[in-house]
Amino acid sequence: MEKETLITLINKYLSNEATPEEEARLLSYYDTLQKNKLQWDELEMGNENVTKSELYSKILSEIKKRESAPKKMIFLRRWFVAASITTLLIASASLVFYMKYNSSYFIVKNSTHPVNKHSIAPGGNKALLTLADGSKITLDDAASGELAKQSGTKVSKAANGQLVYTVENSASHATAPGLPEYNVIEIPKGGQYQVNLADGTKVWLNAGSSLKYPTNFDGAVRKVELAGEAYFEVAKNAHKPFKVISNHQMVEVLGTHFNISSYTDETSVKTTLLEGSVKVSAIKANQSRLLKPGQQSDINYANNSISVQPVNTDEVVAWKNGYFLFTDEDLKSIMSKFARWYNVEVEYQGNVDNLRFGGMVSRSKDLAQALKIIEQTGNVKTRIEGRRVIIMP
Repeated sequence: MEKETLITLINKYLSNEATPEEEARLLSYYDTLQKNKLQWDELEMGNENVTKSELYSKILSEIKKRESAPKKMIFLRRWFVAASITTLLIASASLVFYMKYNSSYFIVKNSTHPVNKHSIAPGGNKALLTLADGSKITLDDAASGELAKQSGTKVSKAANGQLVYTVENSASHATAPGLPEYNVIEIPKGGQYQVNLADGTKVWLNAGSSLKYPTNFDGAVRKVELAGEAYFEVAKNAHKPFKVISNHQMVEVLGTHFNISSYTDETSVKTTLLEGSVKVSAIKANQSRLLKPGQQSDINYANNSISVQPVNTDEVVAWKNGYFLFTDEDLKSIMSKFARWYNVEVEYQGNVDNLRFGGMVSRSKDLAQALKIIEQTGNVKTRIEGRRVIIMP
């Protein structure tokens, strides 16, 4: 297929104007790409030049729109090619063939497969809140409504499950000058939670994470401490910078959207900027970098060096939006994310170091369904024993 023909087909698909025959042709061409590789670094789409990464994001956005259609996508193995395949499967193939081609790929969205009774359910809204006086509240068991009052700030659980801080009496929000009260929210493995802080900042916490924060923000700086992973939408305040202290780094912003992953079982802490600007500082190395939207900083735990590179932000924040998204990612990294979300241990029997995958998995699927999709590539076998997953080549 010529470059111009491919561009025409992609444009027609993205504008929802492709016929079933054209969609099938696009899918069929996917197999050809496996053998010949894509030769072009960028495509001229309309009046603009679009890189493969940008086109990938466009197609992913289209898939999200079509998820709500009555017909739900099940799964795609890369050798499933047929002229009668539905539009959603075409979207899947379009997404996949713009990934790198030396990996195996899978997609699972709203599968109708029954839940395996021997499997493990996905995670959900689970968290433990520790108040300033040391008392603890299990949020997944707590009823909606007011949970506590702390020095002029009301703590409540909203009907949608969010933890919300509301300043009621700003004149009495501190027990003494310079001594703010702190709360800690801890998310277990198999959990997630959203917190709306007293300044209006919204924080989404991933499994195996915790956040320490004041019930109200006094002084000239808003400061919180993070362990694990969280997505921040920081309320703008030009007079009070917002600082996030995490493993080996400090992030400083005035108001923006960003993601921090600082798990101690990883090799580095990663900060990804989606909107605005942030200053990332390596605490031990006394170095700092400014990020632009679409960039990710990486501070290596071993030498505290900072590197900055462009990334696909859809992949980084996929967990917050309800799915896993992998692009040419190694199997052990994928299973590390599964282990946190499903609260399981992973054991490897045999060498799987060179196995890489790409694709999408809904976080609402049970563990057996998610593992089955990886098995469909033919590269690995899995077995669930209690809360342990055995991975074999």
